[in-house]
Parts: sequence; structure tokens; C-alpha cells
Amino acid sequence: NGGSHDYPYNLDYGSGYSDIYEPFNCTPPDDLNYTLKLHHGVAKVYKTEAHELKNEPLYELRSNLKSYVKDYNVVLSLAAHGPVKTFCFKRLCYLESKFNLHILLNEQNETAAQKAVPHRDFYNVRKVDTHIHCSSCFNQKHLLRFIKKKLKKYPHDKVYQAHDFHIMTLEEVFDTLNLNAYDLSTDSLDVHADKNTFLRF
Repeated sequence: NGGSHDYPYNLDYGSGYSDIYEPFNCTPPDDLNYTLKLHHGVAKVYKTEAHELKNEPLYELRSNLKSYVKDYNVVLSLAAHGPVKTFCFKRLCYLESKFNLHILLNEQNETAAQKAVPHRDFYNVRKVDTHIHCSSCFNQKHLLRFIKKKLKKYPHDKVYQAHDFHIMTLEEVFDTLNLNAYDLSTDSLDVHADKNTFLRF
């Protein structure tokens, strides 16, 4: 097969593929000197500044609200379709089984590779993503410590606007929740990331 000693479960995809993919070992393309401009929240790409002045983008969006709603309804109908949900569930089970097989075969190699990297562990690795929520940026202990510190040092900072447009301070927010810094705990925060996240977001 196409496996190696470090990665014993690599499949043979042909001579055009290597066992270990190096994403940073590539030559970036030349600069095309394109310009980018936002128009009503939509990014448009122009070939030159002259095209930008003439409002002639490379790709013109022909979409409107009616077509968007139509496509959105198609997506909703697919999400509620029974056979599609069954297929997706089986597909996810298949991918999870493949990942578990990968863990069984490569767990020791990955652990050794992680230990070889200096100054990197679970508590100082940060997730870089365009969609970040608290459970993926820091752990519960750090969040609890941060909240208690802010509540102790800055209780009169205005942090929330109520439904009646009243600006509430941090202390007032906790008073409405019948909480104080002493009552806060990791269990009351309930921001742990586990497998029960299907309908959480």
C-alpha cells in the first residue's frame, strides 16, 4: 500500500500524491493587482482601478431577494427531508468510524509529535476560526476567573441594554439574575464543549 512507518493507514492514491501533505511547501501565485471594494455589504473584485471607477467588476451578482428566499426554502426542505437526514447520519457514522480507526493506528505517533513541539499544550493553544464562541477559545476556569475579576473591579460599567432601552451595569445584570461573584461556578456557567452540541448553537 501507499503507507509509511509514521502514517501506517495512508491509502495509495497514485504516484501523484505523497504520503505526507505539506500545505506550506508551495509557490504562491503572482499578484494580479486586483482591487476589492464593498458595495452594500457585498465584496466586488475589479481588475484595475479604472474598472473600479466604471463600476465594472469581474463577476456581477445577479441575485435578488426573491431568488435568495427560493434557494433558502430549498435548503430548509432538504434539511427536513427524511431520506437526506438518514443518508447524512450514516455518512457521519462512517466518517466517525474512519476517524476512530485513525486514532487507534496513529495515536502514539501523534502524541509523540505533539510532545516534540515546545511551548504548546492544551492551555495555550488558541483556535483560529471565523466562527468563535467562548467554549472554543478558553476553558471554563479562565472564563470564570475573567468574569469574577470584571465583576469585582468594574461593577459599574454599562454592558447591556434592556428591552425598555435602559442601559444596565454589570452589577445590575447579575442582580437581575440573582447571582453574585461568590455563587458563580463552572457548573453555573455551563459552557463546556461536549458531544451534546447538535442543537446548541
